[in-house]
Amino acid sequence: MFETPRDWFYLSVLILFITMTIAWISFARLSMARIEREIIRDGFPRPSPWDGPGARILWYATAISLPIGRFNRADNPLIDVPLVRRYATRADIIRGRILLITGNLFAAVGVAGGLMLD
Repeated sequence: MFETPRDWFYLSVLILFITMTIAWISFARLSMARIEREIIRDGFPRPSPWDGPGARILWYATAISLPIGRFNRADNPLIDVPLVRRYATRADIIRGRILLITGNLFAAVGVAGGLMLD
């Protein structure tokens, strides 16, 4: 069934895509939606007023999952990082990290496989 590297590539991309999709939806519905509701309930404006084509999910995951520094600036103009971090729970951090890891693996395997298999 899996005889060529191309077959293994397609299988790995499929598995990573499904994993990333589950992580994306889980983070969006369980973490991001709850954080936004609590922030608005407490009288603050929404921490990310602009949502490109779904990019707000990645901003939230980055703000929550990564330590403040070079890749997660506290003064990010697209999202209020300190405010979002204040409302994040340990489960939100784990879901955010899983989303970032699976998304980056999916992109890396897709690009590397696409370059090597052509």
